[in-house]
Amino acid sequence: MNPEQLTALLRTLLQFGGGVAVGRGWIDADTAATLTGALITLIVTAWGLYARRNTGLVAAAAAVPAVKAILADPATAHAVPSPKVRPPA
Repeated sequence: MNPEQLTALLRTLLQFGGGVAVGRGWIDADTAATLTGALITLIVTAWGLYARRNTGLVAAAAAVPAVKAILADPATAHAVPSPKVRPPA
């Protein structure tokens, strides 16, 4: 599942939850819309920070077929499960 699909799924689930909360009278529609937008923003930001850590970036680069080899510091090289990523000799 790519990030766009995940974001769409989360938005739909939050809208559904907001609709249930509005239907039961726990919150009003404006509050539900505000909470949904705020939660999506926070979740997408957290995911972006996680995916763009060093290990995530190296793993994403290693997944590209045109990339033949990546030299990385030993800690990163051992953290990425790809034969393309190795520490310098």
